Amino acid sequence: MAVRLTNQRIEILIYLKGNFTHPTAEEVYLGVRKKLPRISRATVYQNLKFLSDKGFILEVDVKGVSRFEPVIGPHHHLICRVCGKIMDFESKELTDYAMKIVKKINDFDIKSTNSNFYGECKKRCGGK
Repeated sequence: MAVRLTNQRIEILIYLKGNFTHPTAEEVYLGVRKKLPRISRATVYQNLKFLSDKGFILEVDVKGVSRFEPVIGPHHHLICRVCGKIMDFESKELTDYAMKIVKKINDFDIKSTNSNFYGECKKRCGGK
């Protein structure tokens, strides 16, 4: 089944492609609205869900808030418990190790992994 890429979906993808801060749906709405002033919140929220469900973007839950990103390949996140900042962390070794361990699970065919690591930003929040 082909996925119809509407003008709204394309603008959401363009906004996310240039934004690696893992914006919330509201932040995506405010950013896309600069180019499409008549777009509604509901349209942005529905399209974020659609694009996430179809695998075009990744939805990350932080403290019960959905955040979105364009990086859909295997990677991990460093999440600050103080300010909520999310940083991507790529580690082939960690991904390979996790996939090696889960191969022992017989009743589930695992295709990919990502992990969230929680702590405090050293520069912004003074974590040690």
